[in-house]
Amino acid sequence: MNNKIIIGDNLTELCSEHMLKYTNSIKMIYIDPPYNTKTIKSYHDIDASDIWGNSIKKVIQQLFSYLREDGVIFISIDDSEYANLKVICDSIFTKDNFVGTFITKQSQRSNSKHINTVHEYILCYAKNKKKLENFCVKRIDIPEQKEMIETIIGEVKREFLQNGRVEAEKHLGTLIKKYCEKFNITWLKNYNCVDDLGNVYFASDLSVPSTPRSVSIPSINLYLEPLKTRGWTSDKKFIELFNAGLLVFRENRPYYKKYLSESTDNAPSILNFYSRQGTNDLNKLGLRGLFDTPKPVELIKFLIRISNVKSSDIVLDCFGGSGTTMQSVTEVNIEDRKDIDCIIIQQKEEINSKTRIYSNCRKYNIAPYVSEILKLRVKKVFEKYNIDTNLIEIIDN
Repeated sequence: MNNKIIIGDNLTELCSEHMLKYTNSIKMIYIDPPYNTKTIKSYHDIDASDIWGNSIKKVIQQLFSYLREDGVIFISIDDSEYANLKVICDSIFTKDNFVGTFITKQSQRSNSKHINTVHEYILCYAKNKKKLENFCVKRIDIPEQKEMIETIIGEVKREFLQNGRVEAEKHLGTLIKKYCEKFNITWLKNYNCVDDLGNVYFASDLSVPSTPRSVSIPSINLYLEPLKTRGWTSDKKFIELFNAGLLVFRENRPYYKKYLSESTDNAPSILNFYSRQGTNDLNKLGLRGLFDTPKPVELIKFLIRISNVKSSDIVLDCFGGSGTTMQSVTEVNIEDRKDIDCIIIQQKEEINSKTRIYSNCRKYNIAPYVSEILKLRVKKVFEKYNIDTNLIEIIDN
């Protein structure tokens, strides 16, 4: 793990010698720049639109040079500068490399005479969209599906332990009907089987559109007659599934066992990660009241995962804020057994002395700068997971 926290002006640091070595090397970039609104009181967040646009354009131009050919950037923004930011990104990445816009739901609140704004955006661009892998995500990692999937798995397992597989499959059928009607979905109907351990799975067909053939694989004791109009999958596939414990027979026919807990889908455009979750993330670290608008850790983890970031890949954030991105990378490394590197850049921005965050900095015995909040948070995260803080290189300019 090679983590860096760089304290300094982001554009200056992006042009510095210690960063230039990462040119064409970054797999994923996430930034949460100032939204250019008047809603933030504790640090600077408002400029004339042309000044804001010129400033962010220079930063994004530098970030473009750091991305790998299969790299991707995510940029959080709201209505204030969404249109301006989209034009800027189109000019740098080209419209052909625009991947899409995520909409993140915000807390319900009354904040306007006309429309209560309960959403923000995340723009997504690829360095080269043709080389960008599909955004695939486990359904259980999508907030609105997580509760449903965990409920089904839990109830079916309990029914299995109490009354056996047949009754468990009956109960599963009832749950499938209930949730398909409730959420107007059909994919769940495929996951209608329960294995000998009480796990819910989809029996995926192993025939393929090819010439009918017989199968004879003595090493796994598998012998199959030819089908009438289709072929069987390759012998190699059968052996791989057998060795992984994912080859299952129903009515004397082999299937690929796909567990509901591992079910995947393309990333949805609307994400139910609420801003208050970011505040709760800080509270859980014992850092209550130390930042205005921290992004939810689970949101950044979601973006890391759909981006197919692998061990030794690098995630970069040059608007480090409270350090959400480094906490997210740390937790993905632990949960997914990866070794992703993270670089965070944050200027030594002073906290407004008239705000509660300024006084809370004194409470936590740190200087009133955003960069100090970031360093304290990362220290708390590393302590929580028993990670040596010496694994962070801090460059303070």
